[in-house]
Amino acid sequence: MDNARSWVRTGLLTGAALALCVGAWMLLPIEEWLRVFSRWANGFGPYGLFVFGGLFFLATLLVVPGTPLTIAGAVAYGWAVMPVVLVSATLGSWLAFFAARHLFRERVRRLIARKPKWRATMEAVGDGGWRLLTLMRLSPFVPFNAQNYVLGVTDVRAGAYLVSTVIGMLPGTVVCVYLGAIGRRAGSDEPTHWITLGLGLVATVVAVEITRRRVKAKLEQAEMGKADGAGAGA
Repeated sequence: MDNARSWVRTGLLTGAALALCVGAWMLLPIEEWLRVFSRWANGFGPYGLFVFGGLFFLATLLVVPGTPLTIAGAVAYGWAVMPVVLVSATLGSWLAFFAARHLFRERVRRLIARKPKWRATMEAVGDGGWRLLTLMRLSPFVPFNAQNYVLGVTDVRAGAYLVSTVIGMLPGTVVCVYLGAIGRRAGSDEPTHWITLGLGLVATVVAVEITRRRVKAKLEQAEMGKADGAGAGA
């Protein structure tokens, strides 16, 4: 019964996401925004990818969502933007982690204390290895860029953090670049581009929901394990 309800919920979320995307595309000048951004980005000529990389690096530090920026970058540059996104996001994530651990630890702790989901995530991860961290990086519970600061005040090892960051961002980056590359050609009259874009959005929503359930179960299991360990120690 619970499994059936979960899939019904996934279907409803998929439909809502598609309706939201279609509504936004029809009501907002998204296509024009993407074209303006593409013209601006390509105006830098051979240095455009470097400028975009710097912009993405700053967005990572400032906890700006990377998904729209990745899609916009793919509209401007196609698949060439993917290594730029991965490198810039990794460097920005590493600097944010370092800053939270060594410069802003108490300030980040006070911020986490006001956000129950962030606090629960931090407690569940604890000093876990890279596998648990990777699951958390795939989780939509806490925004990816915010996780950089949250994980900085945990006991996770820097090496495990770096590995989980690279692996955790890869699936989402591939999907966003794929959607942006399709959007680059979506201005044409060929219906296949819109069909592919729609299927890609459906697959993305379903994948996010499946990942959300699995990550939630793993994090809850890790939290229960910690509680059992503390009870046994007492």
